[in-house]
Amino acid sequence: MAEDTPIATDAHPGFEFRIEDIGPSRKRLHITVAAERVDEKLQESMGSLQTEAALPGFRKGRVPAHLIQRRFGEGVKQEARNELISKAYQTCLKVHTLQPLGEPESADPDTEIELTQGSDMTFAVDVEVVPEFDIPDVSDITINKPLLEVEDDHIDAELERQCLKNGTGETLEKSFKTGDRMLGAAILTVKGEEDPLFETPRTLVVLPEKGESGAVLGLLFDDLCKSFTRTAVGDTVALATTGPDGHEREDIRGKALELTFTIQVAERITPCSTQDLIDTFSLASEDVLREQIRLALEQQRDEEQAQVLRDQAMNAAVAAVDLDLPERFSEGQIARDLERARMEMLQQGLDPEAVEGKLAEIRERSTAQTIDRMKGYFLIARLVERYEISVSEQELNGSIATMAMRQGVRPDKLRSELAKENRLQQLAMTVRDRKTMDRLAADMQHKDITAEEWRSLQSKA
Repeated sequence: MAEDTPIATDAHPGFEFRIEDIGPSRKRLHITVAAERVDEKLQESMGSLQTEAALPGFRKGRVPAHLIQRRFGEGVKQEARNELISKAYQTCLKVHTLQPLGEPESADPDTEIELTQGSDMTFAVDVEVVPEFDIPDVSDITINKPLLEVEDDHIDAELERQCLKNGTGETLEKSFKTGDRMLGAAILTVKGEEDPLFETPRTLVVLPEKGESGAVLGLLFDDLCKSFTRTAVGDTVALATTGPDGHEREDIRGKALELTFTIQVAERITPCSTQDLIDTFSLASEDVLREQIRLALEQQRDEEQAQVLRDQAMNAAVAAVDLDLPERFSEGQIARDLERARMEMLQQGLDPEAVEGKLAEIRERSTAQTIDRMKGYFLIARLVERYEISVSEQELNGSIATMAMRQGVRPDKLRSELAKENRLQQLAMTVRDRKTMDRLAADMQHKDITAEEWRSLQSKA
């Protein structure tokens, strides 16, 4: 593995650093703190303590140094050591312009780092860092821009969805079918183990079409509707699946999983009539209602078209970048990726239940797809700096207003919910990333194609 020449910098005297490559985007930091820096820190710590210490028989600040050393010496030494380690580590990152992806790990965990007066302190830590790579030139890349139109059948489908969304619920006891909604207690375990991985007293299950996979606790289960065909409220349904490799929890990936779901409440939504919708929204006629739906769908179409360009731009840029990813994908990185996908879908107007189903599908994606998403994460971070992208409070509020309109809630209520769930920052990052991908797509060549040509390309992908 390549090693850098040791660096001792005048800007940070008393430290010497040597960096060793030990894997893709993984560094070993060899750090030396000079003896004079060690002595200076020990004297500083003892001096501060001598000023503040009070022992029986002595006034504050008048305790002899040898008594302080006897009483507090070991604690002072440990505190000084920890402060020097932290200072040296942060200085090393700054000198070598490294951006860590997680907490450092000791290169030799069985050896304790010692601080001795009059001697250098040396130690080594391993850390994963943001990969170094060149941003590819995308000016010659061509992406397709599908020319999508809102047709009458799109309006009919959205009208049907709105009637269902504004329908009334009928409590069920049995005879469940596609579209029925259930609340119940769920317990997830690894096959053969007693302790559950996760359990919740209330989770929602929406039965998909017959033969299709359905989501429970963010996991996909084959032919979910069939599992509930002959059940009733109070029954416990046993489900099985394999943990997807793209799951944010390492203890779920690749494991044989068993889930039990106890049905507590079930209901079937009866759609309202078109006239009910007209009355609900205080509109003059069905023609006015359909025109309102058309305008909303055109706005959604424009956003979907922009998202198509973003996705193509990112896929093309990721394919062009020469980037070695860190070997250890942390749960936090995958979780952040999923949360970003969640916010993207909510901004596109998907219902929360549909979003959870899509997230379950994302968790099922291949390792190669997960790697590409992670590459995109690092590429966007670099592009944010290149394009100097930022998000204003006005842009954030506009995004919240759009999400609120599509979910049928007040913007102030949605903002409060996002703040309570600590998702405002993630939403701001999502808006930033979308702006960045828009700029990336704008730097590429665009080719207009018909909706039929686009669907044909998608079917071959």
